[in-house]
Amino acid sequence: MAKTESPAKAPAPAPAAAAASPSAGKKGTETQKAAPTGAVKKEAPSKSALANAAHTDALKMQQIAKLKILLEQKLSNHSTLTRNLQEKKALLANVRKTHSHCNKREVNIDTEGKSIASLEVEIMMAKDLPKMDWYSGKCDPYVILSLSPPAACLDTSDKRTKVKPRERSPVWNQSFIFKPIEFKKADLVLNVMDAENFGNDDFMGKISIPLPTIENQQWVEKWYPLTDPDKKTEAKLLSGSVLVRTKFVFSEKLRLEGEVKEVASQMEKLSKDMKKITTHINRLEGNTTTRGSASDDVWLFAEFDGETPLLFTDLEPVTDIAQTGGVPIGKHDMCNVL
Repeated sequence: MAKTESPAKAPAPAPAAAAASPSAGKKGTETQKAAPTGAVKKEAPSKSALANAAHTDALKMQQIAKLKILLEQKLSNHSTLTRNLQEKKALLANVRKTHSHCNKREVNIDTEGKSIASLEVEIMMAKDLPKMDWYSGKCDPYVILSLSPPAACLDTSDKRTKVKPRERSPVWNQSFIFKPIEFKKADLVLNVMDAENFGNDDFMGKISIPLPTIENQQWVEKWYPLTDPDKKTEAKLLSGSVLVRTKFVFSEKLRLEGEVKEVASQMEKLSKDMKKITTHINRLEGNTTTRGSASDDVWLFAEFDGETPLLFTDLEPVTDIAQTGGVPIGKHDMCNVL
């Protein structure tokens, strides 16, 4: 009897791959989450940083507007001075031509050749004058003005200050004028006297000022000590000085030459100012990185009458304007935005 063969058993299925261990799964997850080593994540700017940037931009725009207005003013002043300089140069050329032909005295003259030069004098005050009155220890001072030689001026009228009773440091503030001056090789003579009720007034001291040493067309203020070249008083009584202001207008040519020089100096200063303003505007607008100096900052503050503008120099930037409520506390906060 034939044996019945049992059906062949199917091979057992291969065991399923072992489940990944918990530790291995954890590592895989960390690997997926790890960022590439070369990448840098950018953080969004904080509200404080945005407020700082916006405030800085606002300050810059405000400052640029002010600087442009200032620049326009400087340009206008420069144009005015340019016209003024041209006019004065034309007058000077004409005066030089006239002066070289018909004025050998080097003083101002009119169309008829007569002098119109003048000397203006102001006797302001004196100090430490000698004690002329033995009983009071005071003096009664006044000043007599004259020219030496007298022919230097056609006006020979008496010129003297008021008497200041019992005063060793008197204040006069009196003005006098000598006109016309015929020539400048002369001296302004001031005799300081002590007024007496009886008898002659006493001499206290003398001051001599050569006219050529007095600035033309400009006031000069100076203390002059009393002297006694003629030994009219005792040496022990000689003391004190007088404050005098003088202005000698003797030459139209020299006056105009001085004015031309002054206008040219003002124009040069304006040109330098305009260059500074232009540089600062370009810097605020980001067109240049040129840095200024501390002296530029001083100049800028003066131009803005003490306001606190953005400065030329670089300082540490403001980091948190939120603490000040969006408004800088002082001038350093205002300028630090650069």
